[in-house]
Amino acid sequence: MSRFVLSSAVLWLGSSALNAHAVPPGAFAPSGPSGPSGPSGPAAPAGPGAPHAQAVLESAVARLLTNPYGEVDGLRLTDGTVVRFPPHMSDALTAAVKVGDTVRIIGRSEAGGAVKADAIVNSASGQTVYDQPPARDGARPMPPHLRMAGLQTQQAQGRIDVVLTGPRGDANGVILSDGAIVRFAPHALQQPLQQGQLFAASGLGTRNAHGTSLEATSMGASLSDLQPLYDRAR
Repeated sequence: MSRFVLSSAVLWLGSSALNAHAVPPGAFAPSGPSGPSGPSGPAAPAGPGAPHAQAVLESAVARLLTNPYGEVDGLRLTDGTVVRFPPHMSDALTAAVKVGDTVRIIGRSEAGGAVKADAIVNSASGQTVYDQPPARDGARPMPPHLRMAGLQTQQAQGRIDVVLTGPRGDANGVILSDGAIVRFAPHALQQPLQQGQLFAASGLGTRNAHGTSLEATSMGASLSDLQPLYDRAR
């Protein structure tokens, strides 16, 4: 991999992996609360609405979503809602919530019907995880290029199940029918993606118990038809 491709992937790993949610199907061409206490009393479930509107909903967890580093950064619920949550809360979230658990989500609606969660409550146990800043233990965060050293080349291929976007509504990833998650820079697309469309990608990422997640450096309709996203000559 060229230096340009690697640096481009580094730049987009943070932005695209941490800010993803579902959008309606679109065709493809590469180019609450945060604090020590929870909600007071039961809240009537309210599905995702207008962007930034308060959202409270309850549903079962269909799967945990991961970023290319293998950190859990959200949930997909059985009603189809994609819930975003900070990746630095990955350990706390996986300790409180498992696939199949019913959860209550308190947060804010985002474009496309996704929710940015402020709190996630396990409805059976009452265990609650709040969005809060990373703990300050005196250690500096690892630079992106060193974090990249732990990633491996990954490939994914299948049909698009969900299109993911960032806060501005730009497509920056997909979930494939086999559960693989592919992230990419929004400017990598010339045309919108469409649910059910054939899609393949190669890049850097992680494969763990939660599945495969990668940041794409090339994309196409199949692994035999991949097109690079970045100019390797530079």
